[in-house]
Amino acid sequence: MIMKKIVKLLWLIINLCGSIALMISGYGGHINPNDWPIGGIALMIFPALLGGVLLLLVLNLLVWRRLAFLSALTILMCAPAIWNVCPMNVGTPSQPANSRLIKVMSYNVFNFDNYYSGRLDSSELNPTLSTIISSGADIVCLQESRQVGQTIGWAPQSQCDSVNMYYPYRVMSGSLAIWSKFPVDTVTMPASGEPTASYQCGRVNVNGTTLTVYNLHLQSIGLSPEDKTLYKDLTRKPTTHRIEDGRGLVSKLSHAMRQRANQAAQVRSAMDSIGGDNVIVAGDFNDIEGCYAQRLIENRRLHSLYTSVGFGPVVTYYANRFYFNIDHLLYGGNLKAMSYRRVAVKSSDHYAIEGVLAIKNSQD
Repeated sequence: MIMKKIVKLLWLIINLCGSIALMISGYGGHINPNDWPIGGIALMIFPALLGGVLLLLVLNLLVWRRLAFLSALTILMCAPAIWNVCPMNVGTPSQPANSRLIKVMSYNVFNFDNYYSGRLDSSELNPTLSTIISSGADIVCLQESRQVGQTIGWAPQSQCDSVNMYYPYRVMSGSLAIWSKFPVDTVTMPASGEPTASYQCGRVNVNGTTLTVYNLHLQSIGLSPEDKTLYKDLTRKPTTHRIEDGRGLVSKLSHAMRQRANQAAQVRSAMDSIGGDNVIVAGDFNDIEGCYAQRLIENRRLHSLYTSVGFGPVVTYYANRFYFNIDHLLYGGNLKAMSYRRVAVKSSDHYAIEGVLAIKNSQD
């Protein structure tokens, strides 16, 4: 009898811990990393924790039905976070009257090198460049880019000519680039102050309607090659010794999250100053959907294209076993989300993402 009570108490504690952990994880993106970075780190493992609580729910239905209510309630309260990880938008939105569609792509291009084989021969078609050209995107925001034709062995002249033809309007800021089929004027953004973070802004004239486009590359996760090897070991075969070593990873991830929060505040301040009725934010945020940096930039005025019209879980970065959705497209103003998709071409360490937006014609 006493043993039965002890087992029930332990089972109750396990369920309570699971529910608390899932709640902290699901709402970790609302917590400023400068106050408590663990919330942001917990958000990164939300899918794993959700799986754990779902397992508890099934087991509770079998062994302790009253306790199943706790698991079910926790999952229900985390519905917004679940939607961020796995939106379930069904059907195609209707295009507003007197509007036109524009396709926007965001792509960390890994300097146009091949992630698997390195620098390409100049006689080969560059697969990353082929992905961009074949996409038909009207506006392309590139991170870790370089000038067209800048480096020998980067791409054959025929592809460079295609870029010049399809995207006659191109502006660069460091390693960021906006390519457009429509005229683009550069808008000055503040310097990031960080070597792995940069911002770019351009005003795109779409047949008389102005789009203010922001292209971002926020602070990287800040892990060295040795740290990434440790992470691979932990995710492949965790041991007590390696878990002890993993404490340093938490410290570095926490520091990077604080940096991104500060950078996002700087971007938000610049956006408020620059203004613009129709806004698009694209880039490599180096953090997942619903993170604090994204929420700060959105400021309840912008929306995520992925959560608005996406369907199912998405991974946009796949190197070093970091399978996360860290590339984002945000929109606001008189724009309507129509579609979202990931372009599954493995030439960079990131996948490209693209979305279609409806924009009212200028006469409206």
